[in-house]
Amino acid sequence: MESRNSYSAENLYGYIDGGAELFLEFGFKELKTVHLTRGKAQLSVEMYQMTEIMSALGIYLAKCSPETPMDGVVPRNSGDRYQLAVVRGCWFIFINNFDGNRSHLQQMRQLANQLAAQIPDKLMAWPCPLDRKRLVKGSVRLARGPVALQSVYTLGEGDILQLNRQNWAMVADYRSKGKTETLVLAVYADEPFARKVFSSLLKNLDPYLKVIRSNETAFIFQDYAGEYGIASIHGRILDIRLHVISVPEM
Repeated sequence: MESRNSYSAENLYGYIDGGAELFLEFGFKELKTVHLTRGKAQLSVEMYQMTEIMSALGIYLAKCSPETPMDGVVPRNSGDRYQLAVVRGCWFIFINNFDGNRSHLQQMRQLANQLAAQIPDKLMAWPCPLDRKRLVKGSVRLARGPVALQSVYTLGEGDILQLNRQNWAMVADYRSKGKTETLVLAVYADEPFARKVFSSLLKNLDPYLKVIRSNETAFIFQDYAGEYGIASIHGRILDIRLHVISVPEM
């Protein structure tokens, strides 16, 4: 038995109440769902069509970090016997195995491979290059607004980095002196706008963050846990480093 439905941006909240905002923030076009019943097996497939390749990857990384790839699945994927997530092109695909029965794993693999085979696999360039030295494997994520960033760090209210669902930020963790630091790189269309965001961030920084030192291109702050951070402007890129254990250099 098979049942199908589709959802636009206008009625996505009716399907995933409480989770729709993240999809809309990254750039959402349409959701297609299929519910399959074959004997005792009950599987559902959710196919989210996003506005661009990076939008689909952003959702995938937000939902599947750290990744746990499933053997036998060709496209980039992460999953277990209950759920399998796949990203390919502009599509984020979610396969649910409701009872977690391991005998249904082969059907999940086949579905993932069959669906992905119908989607062109296109190359994607990151918004900006990342330093690979000391990078924590599997830690890279994307953001396009405050919903995606709220699990990373609170810099201020609302869309404090003015990503506006248009500009991209990259998030990654790095090992430093036995501790993990977090890097946020927000990329804007031009340097004047990036500088405007930098000035606004300094002015509207969360009150729990204390500015220690600042100049025209950088400022250092300390949070309630006693850790430090530094925000600096480099052309059209706003560079923010978080969870630094000692006062960083300007």
